Amino acid sequence: MTDDKRPLPTGEHAKKQFEQLRPLLGLAGLFGGKVGTQAKELKRQFAEVERIQADQAAFAARFGPRGWTIFDRLSVDAVRAAVLEKNDDAADRSLAAYHLDPDTLQFLGYRFHVSRFEAWQELYERAVERAAAEDFLSAVPLVLIVIDGICTTKTQKHPFSGGADAPVFDTETTRPGGLPSGLSILGSTRRRLDPAPIDSPYRHGIVHGLNPNFGNALVAAKAFNLLQTMVDYFDKRDNEAARLARASEEQRERSWSEIAETAASTKDMQRRIDAWAARPVSSGTIAEHGQPHSLDAGSPEEAAAQYLDAVVARNFSKIAQFMIDYPLRPIAMRAGRHREELGELVVTDWRIIEVRDEAPAVSEVDVELQGTYQEGSWSGTQTIRVIFGDKKFETLVRGSPGGSWAVMPNFLNNLWGTAIGSLADRSA
Repeated sequence: MTDDKRPLPTGEHAKKQFEQLRPLLGLAGLFGGKVGTQAKELKRQFAEVERIQADQAAFAARFGPRGWTIFDRLSVDAVRAAVLEKNDDAADRSLAAYHLDPDTLQFLGYRFHVSRFEAWQELYERAVERAAAEDFLSAVPLVLIVIDGICTTKTQKHPFSGGADAPVFDTETTRPGGLPSGLSILGSTRRRLDPAPIDSPYRHGIVHGLNPNFGNALVAAKAFNLLQTMVDYFDKRDNEAARLARASEEQRERSWSEIAETAASTKDMQRRIDAWAARPVSSGTIAEHGQPHSLDAGSPEEAAAQYLDAVVARNFSKIAQFMIDYPLRPIAMRAGRHREELGELVVTDWRIIEVRDEAPAVSEVDVELQGTYQEGSWSGTQTIRVIFGDKKFETLVRGSPGGSWAVMPNFLNNLWGTAIGSLADRSA
């Protein structure tokens, strides 16, 4: 794809669209009422996007040279707190606390349950265990081994010798402050023994025993930070082609007939939004696995029940059909991914206990789950967020022609959290 035909990254495209709308938004305020309110909300939302982008740029400029990298799942609140902190050492401590937080490490750990990263699952879990015990002398080398293994396997190159510096579309990991700049610092060569404490996981110095005084929280946090960035990088690289195709379609210039059709559908959608009202919250035993139910056809809870039946049956094609996939990859590819994501995690039973309509296109379904993992049994409650949309997963007001319900893709990651948390509680 030539540069002149290459789509813009998501943030740049949104900014371009807003700049085109900005003059009209100024006029919209003159009309007051709903139009003026909507214009103010859109300006507020874009101001927030601009603030986040400014924070990221400031973070890259200030903390990139200190060995911190930006990744796609990095908390905007953590970035904001670091940027606002005037004292560099205090900012380092807040970033270290974030990256060593058990929830942050657990969320990254879910990624090591899928096949493309599971070879390093045991090493990662042992590194997390050692970090929790403040045994950083053990944790840091383990993280560096995982980083080396992932990069070498996927690129046949060492990470600190050009193995992960190729640009990838629409990811924070290849922008300033991302993976290449982090690797250039952390991969620097050490020439002689230096027993003084270090504050970054310099691989060469650690592995070759030239920086032996690396056993502190800051070095460990930056090692986990670099691993987070590398995992995000290869995730985005793996599905880059599909994301490029989708962005190209979304950003292509529309014909006048398409514009007219869009305007008509927008008007119909607004009418449906104005007419929509949430149903009363339903609770109790609404439906359960293996039992007959009377769920309304086309309802979000019916879609959730069918999806859960597919999860119990491990029908990965049906799971893929019910789950949102914004890159619009083939069903067979998505089914294979979901097979990898679930791995040995099994759901044996489910019971829907509450349904809430949150918005014209969104409902949440609370469900009690039971299952097994390896030789243990687990149980817990989890929320399924379902979205009403078209075949490309663009949201529609529920009941609109051509729409159906689909499950948000974070369900399977959260399912691992539910299961692992339950198993940990039972073994305590």
